[in-house]
Order: sequence, then C-alpha cells, then structure tokens
Amino acid sequence: MRRIATVLISGILLAIWPAVAPAQATVSSGVTITSTVNLNTDPATGTWTATGAVNDAGTLVEPRLKIVGNGELQITRVNSGSNGTFTLRILSKVSGVEPSGDVDFTGSWVVISGTGQYATLHGHGDRTAVFHGDTGTVTETLTGQVHFD
Repeated sequence: MRRIATVLISGILLAIWPAVAPAQATVSSGVTITSTVNLNTDPATGTWTATGAVNDAGTLVEPRLKIVGNGELQITRVNSGSNGTFTLRILSKVSGVEPSGDVDFTGSWVVISGTGQYATLHGHGDRTAVFHGDTGTVTETLTGQVHFD
C-alpha cells in the first residue's frame, strides 16, 4: 500500500511540477541605450532610445544626481517607455576634458528595478558620456548585457 501511495504522489508531482517550477531567466543579450539629458531642469530630464535586447524609447528623469568628489557622480535614473519603466543606478567619473571644454565621463550602470514588461529586467554594463557645458546637456551611451527572469 505504501508503495502505491508513493507512486501516486510521484505521478501527481511530476504532472504539476511545470506549473509550480520557477520560470527560467532568459539568456543575457546585448543592449545599447543612448540618451540625451538636460541638466538645466530640476530634476534633470531627457530622452532615451534602446536597441538590442530592449527595443524601446521614451523619456527619462533623474531624481537623484550626487557629486561625491574627485569628479565622481552617482545617478539614479528612471527611464519610461512604451513597455514600462526601468530604474538605473549609474556610477561615473571624469575621464578627460576636451579642447572645447566638454567633459568626458566613463563608468558603469546597473538595473535596480522595473515595471510593466521591465518588471523582471536585470542587467549591467559600461557608460560613456560627454557633458556639453555650453548647452548644459549630456549625451551618453550605455552598453551591456540584460536578461529577463
């Protein structure tokens, strides 16, 4: 009797396992996000476009921009697009000054949260950016890898 019960329970578990098993994450794929940020507004605002593993575009806001010294920045940015929002944490540091006076930055980024189709988005990568002092804008490229859980 015990053996029959074990076989029945095993059969039931095998039948329902796909329904209770955790979803598998997608394979990480490349993404490129280009942005233009207007630092003349408070908070800073702008636009972005993503290609690769994420294909969307929209607006952005930086509710937190902190200069921590030695030319290092800590940025929290919320990107809103047609598929939801995702929040990035960006760490960046001055890497040079161009003859025009524009300031170059390099650093890294990581996804810290999301909504809508981006609720399970995870990723990280590298940042290159240029601050254009004459216009108060930043042009930026983020490259890296993302996946969805």
